[in-house]
Amino acid sequence: MEKSGSKVFFPRAGIIEVVSVLKRSGMSKEHVLGVVESLNATFIVVDENVIYDKALETALATAPSGFDTYFIALALLTDSLLITDDKGMADNARRLNIDTIFVREATIEEIRARLHS
Repeated sequence: MEKSGSKVFFPRAGIIEVVSVLKRSGMSKEHVLGVVESLNATFIVVDENVIYDKALETALATAPSGFDTYFIALALLTDSLLITDDKGMADNARRLNIDTIFVREATIEEIRARLHS
């Protein structure tokens, strides 16, 4: 994605999800905080107050999980390609006509081509 020059947006609520998953997997607090630092340095992290109204609208339209709602709403707000490994998120995003890649169904070549289009 860096090579394509793509901007990557990430909802701040997503960082909390990443932290929880990493801690449950046994990663140390120091390593988890390093990942958080990397996420903040690499992605454009968008605060909940920017996403909230679109997230509410999205939740009412398709009722995805609360966590998925923030990613879908952010894709809508930024008119971005949504790349996910979550089938439910991909299905809900597609219902809202969001350009979506479900990575389990795409080859790396397909993903690269979509990023460069």
